[in-house]
Amino acid sequence: MTNSTVFTNATKPRFTTLIGAMLAVTALLFVSVADAAPGGKGSGKGGGKGGGKGGAGSGPQAELHFKWRVETHDAMVSTGAPYSRVRPAIGPDGMVYAVDVHDNLVAVSPDGMVQWRAADAGSKGVDVSLDGTTVYTGNENWIKAFNSVDGSLKWTFTQTPRAFVFIDVAVGPDGHIYAVASSGMGVFSLEDLVSEARLRWTNPETYARTVVSYTELAFGPSGVNGCMQQLYFYANAHTRAVCLEDGSSVFSVGGNNTRPRVSLVDGTWHTGNAALNPDASLAWRFEFPLFAGYSEPSLAWDGTHYSVVSANVLYALDSAGTEQWQSALGENVGLPDVDPTKTMVIMPTSRTLTSPLALKAVSATNGSAFWRMEFPADDSGKDQFISSGVAYTPTGDTAYVMTYVNGANKTYLNAVDTDPALPSASTIVRSSDITLDARSKRNSVSMKATVSVTDQNRAGVSGATVQATWTLPDGSVQQQIATSSGKGEASFSVSGPGGIYRIDVEDISREGYTFDPQHSLLSAARAWF
Repeated sequence: MTNSTVFTNATKPRFTTLIGAMLAVTALLFVSVADAAPGGKGSGKGGGKGGGKGGAGSGPQAELHFKWRVETHDAMVSTGAPYSRVRPAIGPDGMVYAVDVHDNLVAVSPDGMVQWRAADAGSKGVDVSLDGTTVYTGNENWIKAFNSVDGSLKWTFTQTPRAFVFIDVAVGPDGHIYAVASSGMGVFSLEDLVSEARLRWTNPETYARTVVSYTELAFGPSGVNGCMQQLYFYANAHTRAVCLEDGSSVFSVGGNNTRPRVSLVDGTWHTGNAALNPDASLAWRFEFPLFAGYSEPSLAWDGTHYSVVSANVLYALDSAGTEQWQSALGENVGLPDVDPTKTMVIMPTSRTLTSPLALKAVSATNGSAFWRMEFPADDSGKDQFISSGVAYTPTGDTAYVMTYVNGANKTYLNAVDTDPALPSASTIVRSSDITLDARSKRNSVSMKATVSVTDQNRAGVSGATVQATWTLPDGSVQQQIATSSGKGEASFSVSGPGGIYRIDVEDISREGYTFDPQHSLLSAARAWF
């Protein structure tokens, strides 16, 4: 016997004749998964509806944790941008500020209302003054200051010479402005004089590979050579620290190719597997499994150090570098961000063939799962991709993150409700897998299909009614209905002559759930002769 299987999702062509089925055999020798079919424009905060068939309200719905999103640019005054790598900034009044790679700046209130936008602002960093009155942005050419109330420009500081690569701009704990540029002004600091900026000091920084196009600055206590506070950054093949008071160099070390994170407990700065003192001497080092690989860390207020190992295991180390726990995450994730209250750690997940990128939240105490949130498709039905770290409100009840639409000049600021008591969108039900099994008996073929019915967290959903249609080799069709088992599996079977058998999932229903065909596997076919 020869056989092959092919899977598709929302696009469901029909074979109506045996000749047509036989012509498709060659194509069925290869496995493929089609992209989700885009739908029309949706309404409300849930985005667009998906393609494919389904009951009332079919298509991707607003996630339970998803609050709102705002595009960074205004089509009337500026062009869209393909992405933003900059973590949003939050003012003391809760206002949120975001920039994109095309220098657009947007100010959004906590309820998702755009307060103002500014073009030609900056793309490499955004921060807010300690009193919340001024927003600072930067790029290779300038540092700009904007009035936080109406977005009016307060002043522009032109970098001379221009930066080859501008790393970041940030407000330090002393209220002054700090920036890093390679092959330009280097590390420098500004004082905001309301109507203009005064240069406080500079310290040279020379460009070197590997390229770091954007990273975040960090601040912490010093105590080295009379310095009170210092600035940390990684770029140009080294990690450096300079004194905030006068810009003097504290240290420069190679090899620590991750963004430093500074502990509020003891002032140590952390890489993925180590903590170092303000003078770069080693405080402790943790030996992760050999060749596992580890991420940049995130630090809680009590010094707990979180790193992702092997892309799918979260480790928690205490402030002394002792392992507290480790948790297998069940999927690959990106860099971790712990909230200010040390309640949860949020990480972006990897995209799969049937699921878009998502945010995954686990307990900061033991790594147990809290929720998993997939971003709704945009108004054109396309999935979004996460491009920045997470910014939390001081209480940790809301998280802000930047996303973009691949291949389109669309960048979004998103608000996410982090409440651990609010479940994942388990009210979303999907067909996550279809397996086909064939048996031959005399001159007949018995074909069995198993449809895996899962919720938002990929957990099996029992008691779901699955409607499916078989297409037999002679072009005839048979409609069947099955109920998913305790494991979330719905079984279908059909028999007939040798040839191509195809099954299409038409609808899945269960009380309290909404079918999401856009991110479901809807069709499978197998040739058996």
